[in-house]
Amino acid sequence: MVLKLWRAVADLLFPRCCEVCGRELMLNEKFLCLECYAQLPLTYFWKIEENPAERSFWGRARIEGVCSLFYYTDSYKKLVHSLKYRSNVKAGLWMGQMLGSRIPFPTDCIIPVPLHWRKQWLRGYNQSEIIARGVVKGIISRSDAAHGAEDVADMPGCGLAENSIKRRCERAKSPKIVTDLLQRRIFTQTQTHKDRLGRWESVSRAFRLNPASMAKYDLNGKRILLIDDVLTSGATLDACANLLLAHYDCKVYIATLAYVE
Repeated sequence: MVLKLWRAVADLLFPRCCEVCGRELMLNEKFLCLECYAQLPLTYFWKIEENPAERSFWGRARIEGVCSLFYYTDSYKKLVHSLKYRSNVKAGLWMGQMLGSRIPFPTDCIIPVPLHWRKQWLRGYNQSEIIARGVVKGIISRSDAAHGAEDVADMPGCGLAENSIKRRCERAKSPKIVTDLLQRRIFTQTQTHKDRLGRWESVSRAFRLNPASMAKYDLNGKRILLIDDVLTSGATLDACANLLLAHYDCKVYIATLAYVE
């Protein structure tokens, strides 16, 4: 009750606005007004085999599956810009959680696409890392919801309490976020205004595996989920995936907040 009252007072003093249309948000609205949230252009790639995002990697990298949350339209790209350029970390966590709750891939390890240390220092954080943290929350919440009915069936008296405990232990093993293995060794300028060829040339040799961290992680046989904010040409993710596949006998999946048609 006190928290709700404080939020109401805070909204009066510092009104929150919809990231898309700019309308002042109601108390129960978060980052988007109800109208803009209802019109969020979801891709539904998590329900589509061989979706357009997956097909964009055919012949380039051995990617097991690709999933993006929404289309990168003129209106809804403001959500991504809010995270990247206006330090709206909470919006990034929120979007990441929405993405994670829909990702259909089995995941052992999550690797956010790294920024060059200089760009991360200037920005103060890596937006892909923020998204990854939200994704883990989404994966956990989806797992809890999926097993909720089974846990109810395992209440005392049903004779299955031991199975319930075992499942809860399995669910507790959330994917590990690895941020010190993949490194961006070359500082590249923003790719926003580059064509497809320009993007490829820019990132083809931009990444490396950190020798000091390679001994820490045995990713052979693991299912790795690469996380980035936007999938455009796929050049950055392709470079990261091929580097991992060249060093490890692993499976690589990709998830991004937005997808550019």
